[in-house]
Amino acid sequence: MKFNKQLAVILVLLSLLLSAIAISVYFYNQNQKVIKSTNQLVVIYVAKDIIKKNTKITKNHIKKTTIARQFILTKPLMRKEILGKFAKETIYKNEAFLKEKLDIKIQEESDEPKNVNYKYNSYNMSFNLFQNPNYSLKPNDIIKIISVYPKSTEKENDFKVQYVAKNIRVLGFHKDGKETSKSIFKKKIKKLVKKKQIEEIVELKADEIVLDIDEKTLIKLIDNYNKGKQLWMVKSKFEAIEKKEKKKEPKKIVIKKKYKRVYKPKSYPITWYKPNSSVTTKTATISYADNTKIKQTKKATIKKSFSKECSNTNKLLRVVSKQTHVRTNASNRAKKHKKIYKNYILPYINISKINTNWYMICDGSYINKNDVIEISYDEYKKLR
Repeated sequence: MKFNKQLAVILVLLSLLLSAIAISVYFYNQNQKVIKSTNQLVVIYVAKDIIKKNTKITKNHIKKTTIARQFILTKPLMRKEILGKFAKETIYKNEAFLKEKLDIKIQEESDEPKNVNYKYNSYNMSFNLFQNPNYSLKPNDIIKIISVYPKSTEKENDFKVQYVAKNIRVLGFHKDGKETSKSIFKKKIKKLVKKKQIEEIVELKADEIVLDIDEKTLIKLIDNYNKGKQLWMVKSKFEAIEKKEKKKEPKKIVIKKKYKRVYKPKSYPITWYKPNSSVTTKTATISYADNTKIKQTKKATIKKSFSKECSNTNKLLRVVSKQTHVRTNASNRAKKHKKIYKNYILPYINISKINTNWYMICDGSYINKNDVIEISYDEYKKLR
């Protein structure tokens, strides 16, 4: 049996073709799987509303939603991985829960005191001395202290109010003899409940407020308290203390107004070009046929109005420069024939053959292309 080379080549090529088709089909199916996987909707949990820092997350804080897998950048958390955890920082509405923003315990807020410089004296005053202790105050806040006392012993509920101090700056607070920058803060404590030790978050309040106060005001404050008067604190803005010396009023400087001339812009009405009456003088030499020696020269003056040529409406130009000149020849060095202005309408004959940057107008003079534009007669009628 003879070996057929041609048949062998055909079989090899056919096998290669089938292999290529099989590989193409395989990669196509794999690509479709990837596309299907990326477009697949995945269930994730997001915040129902804004969740503040140190909030314990419950089922009321979360909601279920779906999103395409291709838009998920990190592994979504399961429901059991979210509930019972504390927010490390603020989680905003519709924000997906991330492992980095959750913790199994509350983030204890730093209560380290801030360095606040005082102007007069640093004085610690118990919150219990005030009838209305304000625990929302912060360092650098300004307060007023009011003294309230009865007008007379005969009438009840008849009190007199007097300001003891103004512009008192808050420096900080004390809790259990330690400085703190907050008047109220959260802390985790351990408690025994039914013989089991549990952790509970409680709010603690500072014992004392630290004030920047001068000696005279301090003495007056202590004196009012010792006399049995009630002390009240009021948060306020800084008030400038009025000086007894009157400030000299500055002399009024009268400035004379300078009136500027108002120049109205010059108007350029649509004006049809009127040529000057052209006067030309021509010299003619008369010769006689019967006697060539006799010659006579004669000068003749010819007048031409160009009224017909300058009433033509087929070819029109409109002047766009504020002012320009038409000249006797197609050159800027040529003699000026007539001065014209913007919006002049010029009937023209043709473009100069000698210099194509110039138009020859109806009276035989020339105007530069840069000073005009071509318009139709219909456009001219609209401009009028």
